[in-house]
Amino acid sequence: MMLLRWLGRLLWRIVSVLLAVVGAVVVGFAVIVGLAFFVVPIPGLKPASLPSSMVLTVTIDGKLGSSDSDSLGRALRSRNLGLEDALAALARAETDGAVKGILLDLSRASPGLGEAQELRDAVVRMRAAGKPVIAFADGFGEGGGLGSGTAYYVASAADQVWMQPSGDWGWTGASLDGVFFKDTFGKLGLAADFIQRHEYKGAAESFTRSSFSEPVRENLGRAVQGWFQQMLKGVADSRGIPEATLRTMVDGAPLSSGEALRSKLVDKLGYRKDAADDAGTRDGKAEAISLERYFRRHGTPWSEGPVIAIIHGDGEVVRAEGRSFGRPRFSADRVGKALDEAIEDPDVVAIVLRIDSPGGSYVASDAIFDQIRRARKVKPVIASLKDVAASGGYFVALAASRIIASPGTLTGSVGVVGGKVVAAELLKSAGVSTDAIEVGEHAGMWKMTRPFTDEERRRVESMFDRAYLDFTQKVGEARKLSPEEVDKVARGRVWTGEDARKLKLTDEEGGFLAAIAAAKQLAGLAPDAKVTVDTYPEAKAPWEMLRDALFSGDLPEDIETLLGGIRWLTALTRLVPEAGVQLR
Repeated sequence: MMLLRWLGRLLWRIVSVLLAVVGAVVVGFAVIVGLAFFVVPIPGLKPASLPSSMVLTVTIDGKLGSSDSDSLGRALRSRNLGLEDALAALARAETDGAVKGILLDLSRASPGLGEAQELRDAVVRMRAAGKPVIAFADGFGEGGGLGSGTAYYVASAADQVWMQPSGDWGWTGASLDGVFFKDTFGKLGLAADFIQRHEYKGAAESFTRSSFSEPVRENLGRAVQGWFQQMLKGVADSRGIPEATLRTMVDGAPLSSGEALRSKLVDKLGYRKDAADDAGTRDGKAEAISLERYFRRHGTPWSEGPVIAIIHGDGEVVRAEGRSFGRPRFSADRVGKALDEAIEDPDVVAIVLRIDSPGGSYVASDAIFDQIRRARKVKPVIASLKDVAASGGYFVALAASRIIASPGTLTGSVGVVGGKVVAAELLKSAGVSTDAIEVGEHAGMWKMTRPFTDEERRRVESMFDRAYLDFTQKVGEARKLSPEEVDKVARGRVWTGEDARKLKLTDEEGGFLAAIAAAKQLAGLAPDAKVTVDTYPEAKAPWEMLRDALFSGDLPEDIETLLGGIRWLTALTRLVPEAGVQLR
């Protein structure tokens, strides 16, 4: 009897815990649904008509990122339009007589250099269209490094640059940091067993070394120097400051607001409201309207005529989409379906693939390459490279009809890397024993419990040699380069978009608008032809993202990501690349 009572109490506790968990999940659903329907605008529902005289306020929080997002978390968290939608809205505003100017708030902006260059070009076009642009920040680049300069780099193209009196001008240069775990692994009883092709392929050095190797240091140093020089020249030209003088200012940063004003790095000191008043909203001259509201009312300027399909390839290159709430994934499955839709749609005349990816799986990259190659036989495909399109991200672009990259895009990285982390010593020190029953000479070769045997290492190296040969042959064929020319740009080297064009790895410099122009040209349309620009697959509404998260079983991770969670814990699971051949 006592046993029955104990079992009954145990069962009741289990049921109580389950009910509590279900209740928490239901509450979480309610919160997400409420946010989805009341915070996020409902697609297709336009706001009230806009005033006849307005100043568009563009507030950039962090990095804009892609306009295509099947991420419920991004939809609920982001205050920004995606980059492509923001560029479309500004393109429409260029010819809109009701728009009297732009107030650009960069206080929390930290765009990558490729994204910054696209935004900067948009500022230049607005000014050329007679729309004054005022850029404001409470401080420029207080964090230091490359990110300390990209926001100011965008701001410097404006008619006026405002800064809060208490802020600092903190562009201190450009840097690229490496984090190395070899010694940590040694203390933990872990050993990194990786293979790379070739000496400039540094993706595994975080696990195999305690500092950059000389080839990787030299290669990355060239890229960082290129980034800095592009920004230095752009700011110097816009602000009318000699490059040598500006370099001295950078080396002397951070500067106080007064020093920045005296050095002509900023035009006025004041607060955001002061800048907004100066932008044309004082005394009711023009009403301040957010760029998001403007876009929701007017949409894209490209909404009639033949269709140019936009497909986004963001994040790690993988075979299947899997969990995608917390971060984008450049999946072969998803891109293949989108390409099929675009090919089968008789209204689509060209395809633009926007790539922002550091690479990933070789097999997945090759699958996407083949999908693009097949699509190209039917309709032109333009690869538009954003902040990063390197290794696998560049591999897939090789199949396109044309490759376009911003000067600051990081691309190339023609090389292969992969291997495994061996945890034998860690397990031994923890008192963990392992055993296995294996059929096949090399059935356990990828296990973390032991290193490769000599024969297994020879086989793995042979795999990597084949992958590298395939990669370099595709580069040679696509870019019409001899084996000797390919060798000079490959071996794992990364390049800025500026260098990549000179080395014939890309066709031209530019961003999203340049890709649209190229799509028109390759489709046989006039430069001023009207077109419709649509995303494939069609972007999902928040309720659809919620439904997908629920029925795919991803919601617990989604809720964790949405609410902040313990992100460092999930980051640890992505610390070590997966086994197999990688283009990273």
